Amino acid sequence: MYTAKPTSINNKDKILRRNKKDMHLKFIVIGDSKVGKTTLVEKYCGYEGNSTKNKCNNQLYYQHVVSTPNWSCNLKIFDTAGQERYRSVTSSYYRGAQGCLVVFDTSEETSFVNIEHWYDDLKNYTDSDSVSVVLVGITRPARERYVSTERAQSFSEHLNLPYFEVNLENQTEISDVFDNLVKTVVQKLLSRETSVSASTLSTTQLSKVVLKAESKFGCSCC
Repeated sequence: MYTAKPTSINNKDKILRRNKKDMHLKFIVIGDSKVGKTTLVEKYCGYEGNSTKNKCNNQLYYQHVVSTPNWSCNLKIFDTAGQERYRSVTSSYYRGAQGCLVVFDTSEETSFVNIEHWYDDLKNYTDSDSVSVVLVGITRPARERYVSTERAQSFSEHLNLPYFEVNLENQTEISDVFDNLVKTVVQKLLSRETSVSASTLSTTQLSKVVLKAESKFGCSCC
């Protein structure tokens, strides 16, 4: 009697890799100059002390891979690279973004006030429904704090955005911000894909029913 050969661990791994969803995401980081945006991104991506960076259409970005058993995400995080100092962040910077971090410094009142300006730009340059956004307050223990947690949370609720506070010396807090945003974006994309698939399936099934009815009773237009 023929017995099926058991699948090896290596073969199982290959099957899992073949079924794994691979995604490419673009994140952008906006906010006033010198609030800590570049440090935030570099520490998350492990670029600290490493000058190797990437450019796309003269825009600076960092790469990072996030992986789970079900999906793998190749993440490109674009940095304003000082352009915000001259109000020269253009629509091309925002184009195609699926995730956005709006960053301010809790020790700089002006950077908090300017959040609204940055958020308005985001809405003007993107389809706001397709971009997941988080508000990030950079805390600096060595400096006097001007924006309280309660005030920042209240404003984030006004904008209907999740709020995170991050000490740039705390790698866990940095990772939590990006990892949570990645999961939010991935879940949104997978949910949308499932909805499209279900809609396509329903349309196909309906077409079969219509064709079957027409073949049996004749087309209603005849």
